[in-house]
Amino acid sequence: MSDPVILTAIDGSQNALVAAAVAARFSRLLGAHLGLVTALHIASDPLGFGGALFSSGLTGRLLAEARLEAESNLRAVAERIAEHCGIRLPEYFLLEGAPELEIPRLVQSNPEVSMVVLGQRGFGTESKPKGLPHLLGGLGAKLSLTLSVPVLLVPPNTDLDQLCAPVWDADQAKGAR
Repeated sequence: MSDPVILTAIDGSQNALVAAAVAARFSRLLGAHLGLVTALHIASDPLGFGGALFSSGLTGRLLAEARLEAESNLRAVAERIAEHCGIRLPEYFLLEGAPELEIPRLVQSNPEVSMVVLGQRGFGTESKPKGLPHLLGGLGAKLSLTLSVPVLLVPPNTDLDQLCAPVWDADQAKGAR
């Protein structure tokens, strides 16, 4: 049996870095491997103008550029977490599609995933499911309703002593409290 995996979503937000540091701490405490995930999603009907706004060639180029940038960002976050948190280099997953659809597929296809950790606030623009408190992030709410593993939402004001070690610049850390 392979090691359990704690998966954390990285969307480029400061809260995602805080969540990744919390996930790294859990992975170290539980002897699990850390996995980082990013989903690239280019809307098929951007801004409601219809699918003809972007040609398939332009959409392909945008996706290729986004993939290169996302891979570079994931690699940098993985290296920082490994260095600052004292864990082995996290693996990362780059998905294409809506995160609320692709992350559950990833979890379902990887039975070693034992938990998903994400920031309560991210760059996501999806609407909040009805009936859930406003402070619950939209992606977090959707994943907590669909996944069969625990989902941990990390608020942006998490105390720094809950992290393995800072994984961002000291100036940014002051604003994270």
